Amino acid sequence: MEELRKTIANLIKTNKEQTDYILSHFRTVQLGKDESFVDLNDKCDEVAFIKNGIIRFYYYNKRDEETTCYFAFPNEFITSIKSFNFKTESREVLKCITDAELLVIKRTDIEKLYHEIPATQKITRKIYERLSINLQKRIALLQINSAEERYQYILNHQSELLRSVPLQYLASFLGVTPQHLSRLRKSKATA
Repeated sequence: MEELRKTIANLIKTNKEQTDYILSHFRTVQLGKDESFVDLNDKCDEVAFIKNGIIRFYYYNKRDEETTCYFAFPNEFITSIKSFNFKTESREVLKCITDAELLVIKRTDIEKLYHEIPATQKITRKIYERLSINLQKRIALLQINSAEERYQYILNHQSELLRSVPLQYLASFLGVTPQHLSRLRKSKATA
């Protein structure tokens, strides 16, 4: 809970009692590799803080293939934004690619905290801002850059993906086949 405490302190100004009260609304959830925090068509009513593990966000395309749009790492918040906000079924899947420990809070508790400690509204806004920025970066990366440039961007700015994400998920994230990603990796290794 210490990392979550630090994250909250960086987002809003609260005293120790208020922070303890906010933290009391989170519960620990352990998920194994390949378990989902949110499945397709779930109605997501929770937000999670990743204490340990890596979560992959993906959709199914028209050919029923998985398309990875985002990876979340420790000390990040996750949720299915549209499902959470509009109380609709999720079109995305949030699945663990490693064992994960999450600190989870329900929508009802978040709404309660909004009334009791209004500053908590800023936490949710910051979560949405960060998720939106990350997704916007991904869209721009795919729309503007060639496969080689996308791979180079990952090498330069998100090298943790290369160390911790299986090849097929990274290929999906980059919008290439696993075979093309292997060729990109080989060409960069020999360059």
